[in-house]
Amino acid sequence: MRRAALLCATLGAAASARPNILMLYADDLGWGDLGVYGHPTSETPHIDQLAREGVQMMDMYSSSPVCSPSRAGLLTGRYQMRSGIWPGVFFADSSGGLPLNETTLATLLRDDGYNTAMVGKWHLGVGAQWEFLPTNHGFNEWFGIPYSHDMPDPDKCFFDPAGSPGLQCYPGTSPEPWVTEGVGQSQADEVRATHEEDAVLSFEGATSEYYYMHDLEAQGLVEPTAARPVQIPLFNGTAKDMRIISQPANLTTLDSQYTDMAVAFIKRASKEAAPWLLYYAFQHTHHPNYAGEGFFFESARGMFGDSLAAMDWSVGQVLQAVRDAGVEDSTFVYFGADNGPSLQRLQRGGDAGP
Repeated sequence: MRRAALLCATLGAAASARPNILMLYADDLGWGDLGVYGHPTSETPHIDQLAREGVQMMDMYSSSPVCSPSRAGLLTGRYQMRSGIWPGVFFADSSGGLPLNETTLATLLRDDGYNTAMVGKWHLGVGAQWEFLPTNHGFNEWFGIPYSHDMPDPDKCFFDPAGSPGLQCYPGTSPEPWVTEGVGQSQADEVRATHEEDAVLSFEGATSEYYYMHDLEAQGLVEPTAARPVQIPLFNGTAKDMRIISQPANLTTLDSQYTDMAVAFIKRASKEAAPWLLYYAFQHTHHPNYAGEGFFFESARGMFGDSLAAMDWSVGQVLQAVRDAGVEDSTFVYFGADNGPSLQRLQRGGDAGP
């Protein structure tokens, strides 16, 4: 059993017999990453507020140190070995998935009259006929990516203030300025200080080139390679009408897309008589770190901090949607993480706390 990042929950009205359920699930987040637990450079005001106003469960454990098994345990309530999701994770070319005879929380609630939806990372299999997707495991609708956003490696991860589609995640691809013209030496120094183990930084005058290193390259096991394929699919739909709406998914706009879909579901579902379940599983803060417009170079913690701040913003938007819908007093909110930080990735892998 591995200690997870955080579990905090709020329940506006305990008298509600069948509350709405909002599950907010981070990826590779350490409990030491949050401002509420003392991290000096993390900016997480919305998550911190949720923790202060809710119940903080300080001895919460995950059933696995990696994504797929821990998510199987979360959604089924069973040890992941019982469903065969063990010991590793599903990849883009994996053929299996969470068995269809497994009963998930979403299935139980849907059968009890809940309107169920998922936004975000699934990572419990796809299948040749898409048979293992969330809409075959109790969710009426899903908008998201079926696995981690490094399967395969993405090309662009950060919105470029100079106006290009986005900045690269890894080196070994065609070099481009990371610190653009007009961005001074102090920001470049910040990148170097924050990512000294993972970065190669060279500069001439006011510009520099910053490359994220692929894991094997960072360990010196392989030479930098040519550009890697970009094939991350973004799905949207129901069991009867599921489609890939973008391939590759654009990580520089993904937060806004996820947030918009989550907010839209809350608004729509809250107008109906039935209670609802929304499982919002973030891609953040899994490597490679990414963020959209408004978050690049905004955090004192560097790129991990930018990614974390983008997730916190989304949490704030979704919580505000609950308030605006008038269902705050009948909604149970859970915030947690799948398996704690990825410490092997150093500064871009999270903080396990003291």
